[in-house]
Formats: sequence, C-alpha cells, structure tokens
Amino acid sequence: MALTDTLKALASDTEQVVIAAYRSYLEGLIDRDDTVALIAQAIAEANGRARSLADMAVAAQVMIELQEPVPVSGVEYPNDVPRLQKAADTVLTVAEGSEVPEAIIGRLARSEPLEAAASTYSDAMVRSGVTKGWVRQKSASACQLCEWWWRSGRVWPAEHPFQHHKGCTCTPKVVLKKGIKETGYTRRLRNEQAMEAINNYARRNR
Repeated sequence: MALTDTLKALASDTEQVVIAAYRSYLEGLIDRDDTVALIAQAIAEANGRARSLADMAVAAQVMIELQEPVPVSGVEYPNDVPRLQKAADTVLTVAEGSEVPEAIIGRLARSEPLEAAASTYSDAMVRSGVTKGWVRQKSASACQLCEWWWRSGRVWPAEHPFQHHKGCTCTPKVVLKKGIKETGYTRRLRNEQAMEAINNYARRNR
C-alpha cells in the first residue's frame, strides 16, 4: 500500500475512534475530562504512527535510489498530548455550538496525522544527508491549491518545507540529484546558518 493510502486509512481510523468517544460523551457514558483525554491520546498515538511511517518512507525511497541499505533518520517525536488536550477541549466547545459537531471533531482527528507525517518527512529528508530535494506527489483528490504547489513537477530543495493544508494527502518524493535551484526560504536559512557558525567561532576564540 502506498504511503498516501496508508496515511488516509490511519486518518480515517483515528477519526472514527475520536467520533466514537464524542458520541459516548453525548450519551453521558464518559465526562468531558475523560473525553478530552481520550481524544488527545488517540490522536497522539496516530501522530506517532504517522511519523514512523514517514520516517521509514524516506529511508525506503533513498534505499531504492541508491540500491543500498539506508537506516531511518531517527527523527525525534514531540510529546503531543498536552497540546492535543488543549485542542480537544477547544474543539469540544466549538462543536457544542455547531450544526455539524462530528465534522468538527473529525477534522482534528483527520488532519493531525497527515500534518505529522508531512513534517516528519521533511525533517527526515534533511537528516538523511543524501537527499537534495523533493517533488510533490499529488494525491487523487488534489485540490487547486495543491495543483499550484505542484508547479508542474518542480523539484524543491530538501530544506524547503513541504507545503500542505488541513487534510492534505499529497506526499513528497525524494530527489537525490544535485544542482537544485534555491528558494528564498533556503537562501535565508543558509545565510542564517552561516552567521550562526561565524558567531559561534567568534565566541570560542574570544
């Protein structure tokens, strides 16, 4: 199964778990605090799986290109639970005054794993040390914004963040060739890194 399909399935499963928790809350089976905790934990676990999938996907793509074993980058995963507890509490409040509460609850559960995967994929590409860039792989449901980001198959530098929106299921594909044109973002990043190196050198030699 392709990474996009796997992430879609993960997002859908997480949405169903979270909506089930919300329905239990409405039926009085669990209180608000437990609902917030359940939603946050379910999404945090999904985010962890999404990050692992993205990390392995980068290693697999590089391995195919190089025709040699490549380890996963080992991107560090943040503790999402405190942030997600706040998000879940806010979403419950918004849902209470909405005509489509399950859609609001479900959107948080769907979008979080997809965003976690996209962010991790970008980090893993940079950490790999051999990835020079990426090209956008459009999903079958790519919207007009995704089409614009695709830029007719433009190859972006590895350090340029992968552009995505809420619920986006497009994924990057690694590119190993050199000579990829810089963007304004990567140029600023390179300049900042150079200045930091100069400042560190100056501090060490005072």
